[in-house]
Amino acid sequence: AKPTTTIGTPDDGGAVDEGLREVRRGQTFDAKAIGVYAQDMIEFAPMWKLLAGLRWDQFGGTYRSYATANLGGTNTTPPGTQTAERERTDSLWSRRLGVLYQPNAFASYHLSYGTSFNTSGDTYQYDALGSNTPPEGSVNYELGGKLDLANGNLSLRFAVFHTVKTNERNRDSETVNPTNYVLSGQRHAAGIELDLAGRITPAWEVYLSYAFIPDAEIDKGTSLQGETPGTRPGLTPRHSGTVWTTYKLGSNWRLGGGLNARSSDAPQLVTAFTAPGYVTADLMAEYTLGDLSLKANLTNVTDKLYADMLYRGHYVPGKPRTLQVTAAWRF
Repeated sequence: AKPTTTIGTPDDGGAVDEGLREVRRGQTFDAKAIGVYAQDMIEFAPMWKLLAGLRWDQFGGTYRSYATANLGGTNTTPPGTQTAERERTDSLWSRRLGVLYQPNAFASYHLSYGTSFNTSGDTYQYDALGSNTPPEGSVNYELGGKLDLANGNLSLRFAVFHTVKTNERNRDSETVNPTNYVLSGQRHAAGIELDLAGRITPAWEVYLSYAFIPDAEIDKGTSLQGETPGTRPGLTPRHSGTVWTTYKLGSNWRLGGGLNARSSDAPQLVTAFTAPGYVTADLMAEYTLGDLSLKANLTNVTDKLYADMLYRGHYVPGKPRTLQVTAAWRF
């Protein structure tokens, strides 16, 4: 039966005695990482600068699993017995290169190239195949700029990007029972990003951020595990963005409000359904008197039900309507 505990009656007998709950360790993951990098920017011609960076990382981890089932029947392994240990250490280089053009103090344009990696221990564990698989890698290209307009009252940042993961982990159809995953997958995503921050009046400020990813596709995959080539990757909405504005009333009050939006999306490895897009609204009020400030934030004003994080078998709903009041004192 469900506990009958309600607000105001915490000791009505419906509570669970946590002292009777036996806690058993199922797995551990110990990891150590170190990184060293160098980066420098030089001006090689008037209005032109070159940025170059190099980073070395080492990531090592040990994953252990333990028996948790009670003895009995066919189970003869006592709880707490270590049943597996897997470990690996990876040393990797990351590169960054960019060209910056600054024709004046109010404008700059850039073209950049960078690499990154994703180790097999990114979920704080190693399975039998991942412990023998090298890290994934990706390459990102970006062309963009930043403009300061309207005597400094408007700042605009824009970028066009193209990202490719060239060696994605997959189960390869030619090796049905492999000893490791195969870095045979590839995907890409390309789009634009836009950020705008400005002051319409001395009291009225606005911020806008928007991302549009029209081109995203699984380029290579497998028949055993992975997303189907030619399809759009999961967790990649076409549109996402936010707009926020604040207005100052006199010398003590500041009011704000905004919208957050995301178009429909799908989990990874699932094409049968999608989570619908959504728009949520937030409000804010702040009162300042000397060194004292009081702020109230009301998020998801309409108590919209939406999927914030998507998985193949479930989703995590977004935060419901929430009121948070904070006070701060500067001294």
